[in-house]
Amino acid sequence: MMELIVNLLLASCVMLTAAIVYTKDLLLAVVLSGAEGVMVAVIFYLLLAPDIALVQVAAGVGISTAFFIVGLRKLRRHEE
Repeated sequence: MMELIVNLLLASCVMLTAAIVYTKDLLLAVVLSGAEGVMVAVIFYLLLAPDIALVQVAAGVGISTAFFIVGLRKLRRHEE
């Protein structure tokens, strides 16, 4: 059962990655990237690595998403 859940989460990560690549809205891409980071953290937690999950949430989702949003303030929101 656990393997099925992890596989579904991994498939969702692949779909989110495709959505990130093909979106023209840069803010949406950053938000989707944060959502993908949360899914990766859940996968780590389910695989009994809660320490890695916490680092993923703190660094991979929190800090990098904040940096990207600050960077987007200096750019246009939509890709040409």
